[in-house]
Amino acid sequence: MNLDVRTLILAASIMASAPMNPASANLAHESPLPLALDEDAKNRQKPARDTEASGDGDAPKARKPRFTKAKAANSRTGKGAGNLDPELHCLALNIFHEAGAESHTGKQAVAAVTLNRVKSDAFPKSVCGVVKQRDKKSCQFSWWCQKPKSPPMDSDAWQDSLEIARKTLDGLHQDPTQGALYFHATRVKPGWSRTFKKTTRIGNHIFYKPAKAAA
Repeated sequence: MNLDVRTLILAASIMASAPMNPASANLAHESPLPLALDEDAKNRQKPARDTEASGDGDAPKARKPRFTKAKAANSRTGKGAGNLDPELHCLALNIFHEAGAESHTGKQAVAAVTLNRVKSDAFPKSVCGVVKQRDKKSCQFSWWCQKPKSPPMDSDAWQDSLEIARKTLDGLHQDPTQGALYFHATRVKPGWSRTFKKTTRIGNHIFYKPAKAAA
């Protein structure tokens, strides 16, 4: 065989077994590079989306209820009453404990007696002073010595007592006791009642004022 022909055949064989030049690849089979770039772009966008999600997640925190469960529980049990005006609170407590089961007028009567005592020279000059008045042996209002639990503030009896106390302090309720300074339950007859003038009976309470003032 001619040497030139053998050289050409050998050269053709070498070229057939050599890898194809990337530059001559078919453009229909795209390189994976663009896809990799897309993934990189997605990865770079993730922090931005995560930040937005975090912002959305933080938004409910800004809308947290103002009161915690503990505060709500305190409110239901009466422990949240510290937000009330002290005089209003004392009067409402006295109405609740002395006349919680009485009629609306019966509650007004206890409120009136409390304020009548504030106006009298024989008693302390504040509602809380009158309600909490005591000596070494007893309290003017027995429930104060017994130290009962705070009333449930969502009960009808407490809400009624609070409303009556507020209106009484605002001067919106008349005195149904005719100026009484004392009262007792109908089931008892204390000795002191003989020295005072009976003014009226309202529900389960009988009301009195000093005899001289009743003339």
